[in-house]
This record gives sequence, C-alpha cells and structure tokens, in this order.
Amino acid sequence: MKRNRTFALDRYTLIGEFAASLKRLLRKRLWLFYALFIVESAYLFFSGKPGAYAFMMIAGSCLFTLQVWSRNGIGLPMLPLLALQNLVIYSSPIVFGHASVALAKESQVFQAGLEVLVFGAAMTAAWWAGMHVFSPSLPVSYVLVDVHRGGSGGLSRMGFILAGIGTGYLVLQSLGLTQVLIDRLPAGAYSIVFALVSGASTCGFFTIALSFGSERAGPVKKLAFWALLLANSIITTSTFLLSAVSGNVLAAAIGLFWGSGKVPWRFGITVALILSFLNVGKFSMREKYWPQGPDEASLNMDLVGVPARYSEWIQASYAAMSQPGPASAADAAQAQPDSASHQSLMDRIDNLQNLLFVINAEEDGHMEPLHGETYMLIPALLIPRILWEGKPRTHQGQVLLNVHFGRQDLNSTFTTYVAWGLLPEAYGNFGPFWGALSLGVLGGIFFAWVENRTARKLVISLEGIVGFGLILNMLNSWEMVASVLATSTFQSLLPTFLAFAPFVRRQKLLRPEPENN
Repeated sequence: MKRNRTFALDRYTLIGEFAASLKRLLRKRLWLFYALFIVESAYLFFSGKPGAYAFMMIAGSCLFTLQVWSRNGIGLPMLPLLALQNLVIYSSPIVFGHASVALAKESQVFQAGLEVLVFGAAMTAAWWAGMHVFSPSLPVSYVLVDVHRGGSGGLSRMGFILAGIGTGYLVLQSLGLTQVLIDRLPAGAYSIVFALVSGASTCGFFTIALSFGSERAGPVKKLAFWALLLANSIITTSTFLLSAVSGNVLAAAIGLFWGSGKVPWRFGITVALILSFLNVGKFSMREKYWPQGPDEASLNMDLVGVPARYSEWIQASYAAMSQPGPASAADAAQAQPDSASHQSLMDRIDNLQNLLFVINAEEDGHMEPLHGETYMLIPALLIPRILWEGKPRTHQGQVLLNVHFGRQDLNSTFTTYVAWGLLPEAYGNFGPFWGALSLGVLGGIFFAWVENRTARKLVISLEGIVGFGLILNMLNSWEMVASVLATSTFQSLLPTFLAFAPFVRRQKLLRPEPENN
C-alpha cells in the first residue's frame, strides 16, 4: 500500500509543481492559522498582557501574505517562508511574555508591531505587482546528468559524496591535517575553501534528504545519513557556535519536507530541544575556551578532545538550568541586559528586542539614522578577500550599527557580534516607516523575480539547488544585516554553482506521457 503523499518527487518534477502542492496545503490549513490568531489575540487583549495590538499587526501581516501567496504563487516560495520567519522572530516574545516586551514602553511596542505590518504589507504588495510584470522563464533546466540517469538513486549517491566530502574535511581539520594545505594557500583563500566545504555539506544533506523524502530508503542508507549529519554537527558545534550547524539542519529539514510534502516535526522538535539545552551552557564554555574571541576558537577543533568537551558542556548546561530564574521583571532586566552571558534561545531568535532598541534610540535618545551607510558597504564586501586582503570585515554593517547607536564600543566588536536583523537595520538607516517600506518593496520585487525564474525549472537541477541555497540563506537571515546576508549568499552560491556546473547539461525536459495499454 503506497503512502498518501502531498507531493511526490521524481526527476521530472518542476519547482512550480512543488509550489502548487504547497499552495494546496496552505489553503487547506489556513483556517488553523486564523483560529490560532483569534485565540491568541483574544487572550493577550482580555488578560491585559503587553503587546496585544502589536501581536495582531504582526500575525495579521503574516496571514495576509500567506493568503495572497496561496492564491498567486507559482515558484520558489520565498515570500511565505519569510512571512513565517517574521511571525516567529517578532511575535514569539509577545506570546511568551519576554522581558524585552514587558520592560519596553507600550507606545514603542505598538510602533514595532506597526513597522512589521508595514514591512509585510509592502513586501506582499510589491511581490503581487512584480508577479504581473515578470513572466515565467522557459521550461529549460541545467540538468544534473548523473541524477537524471540514475533517478533517486543517483540523487542520493551524489548527496552522500558531497556530505562525505564536507564531513571528511572537518575530520581532517580537527586532526590538524589540513593546516599544511591552508598555510600554502594565498592570503584570503581559506574563506573560499571554507565556503566550498560548507556548500558541499549543505547541498549533500539536502539532496540525501530530498531523495529520502521522495521514496523509502533502506536502513543502511538511513543510518549512514544520520551518522554523517550527527558527526558533522558535533564537530561543527564543538567550538560553541550553535549557529554554525543551522545550515545543515535546515538543509536536511527542507529536503525532507520538499521531497515528501510533510513537515518533519520529530526532526525539528528533537533539534530544537538539543540546541535549547546546549545554548544554556555555551556561555560558560566560551568564557573558558574563547580567550581571544570566536575567530581564534574556531581554529582549535580537537577531534580527540570532543567527547570530554561535550561532557563538560552538558554539565554546564545542566548547572545553568538548575539555577533559579529571576523573580520579577526588574530582576529580569538585570539578569538579561545586552550581556550575552545570560542569553537564552528565546533571546537569540527575539528580533523584536532589536527593533525596540533602535526605536528607543531614535525616539528617546534622539539619535540620527545612518541614512543608508550600512548598505553602501555591500559592493566592497562582495570582493573576495584573496583579491583584497585588507577589505572590511564581513560584519562591518553590524559593527557600524552597534557603535553608532551605543550598543558596543569598537573594541568589543572584535570578540562579540551583537545581532540586528534586516528590519531593525532598515529602521536604523531610514527611520520609522521609510525603512520598513523600502525593505519590503525591494524584497517583494526580488521574490517575484525569483519565483518567475524558477517556476518552470526542475527541482533536481542546478537552478533548483541554487534556489534551495537562496531559501536556506533567507531562513538563516533573522539576525543578519543586509551586508552579511549578501556576502554569505554570494559566498555560498558561487562555489555551489561552480562545483555543479561541470556536471550539468542544458535540456528541455517534459514529463513523458503515460503509455496506453
């Protein structure tokens, strides 16, 4: 008996077919979003919780976007995914009663909700207009030859090769066996090697998960997949940078969903619980192992010492969780300032606090916006460091925002980067409404262009893999500024494109007609 799938993948599947499946799923389940919206809004309003009106605007913006896309989407679903991301990072602090909301002025919380509403509405309107301006590209794709010949077997084989290369490099690096090669490369070349290895791992885990989602896989393949993902994740996070593992985890989750049409709830919940637990103890571990900052620590992975390091990390997390929490909002204010030593996972995904910070800085602190200075950095940052050894830091936009608005001094930015996010950055550059409006219009137009360019492309093609990379970078962008997002996207997609380009051929593929019996 075959499983009832919302979406079945094969080598002829177009991205537009995946979009149609997702639209059907949204239309079928959208009533649930509305029900949750009504219930939560009523609870916040009638219980007198702070941020009720802001929540209504934030969640209402997401619902509006999902409603519009579920009727008009045709390709890569970047618009609804960003809308859902905004819902999580801006409404979660209100839903869970985070201190950043409880301690903020009510008028500024309302203003923050309004900014998210303007951003979402402008993005959706610009996307809708762009969908009427741009036309879908021709149904021609750059097909991965081995995958096309071998079907899902070729897909999983290619995935294992890529994931194996990425994980193998990490093992060799942790044993100190790659340093000789790195020392012989020109200055700035390490970033290219790192991007290639990261791109190989991410694409590998995505393609394996994609093939597993589209059909049943044997126990040996499943065991090999989870073993590779676990080994890669353990080595990657052994330097206490939990964000470093997000790319592979998201890649696997998207691949499982993309291939089967079903949300991998068990995988997502398991990963969230593990990361939440480790997040609690990472700060005490960083204090011990990061004497010179994260850039130095990232070079000191020791495979032999990994078990002992994780054992110590688990004990530190358990000890931190055993400590009593703050008894009041005033205590929470002292326990959770901008100091990262008390940052919880909710603090990490809470972009509302960043938006509230910059609103307060401009309204009460009377600080001038930056008038686009952080965006002017982007062209220079796209130049490879191998061609310009002295180019500015990738996080220079964040540095500029933090120093200008008094969140950090220049010296502290060399050891810790305080996150911002795209919308708070836009507010910091152009002030109320104009920042959200400008960012929304540009984002909506770009998403419409991408959606039309990908609608008639194969899921299993060079265009599909690059499109997946775009989604992955966008989903991982909640704490990035535009310059970091632009450079990370460029650095991940260019090596991916160059790695796959020799193994593709341009071909017009149509699903064969079923044979008449």
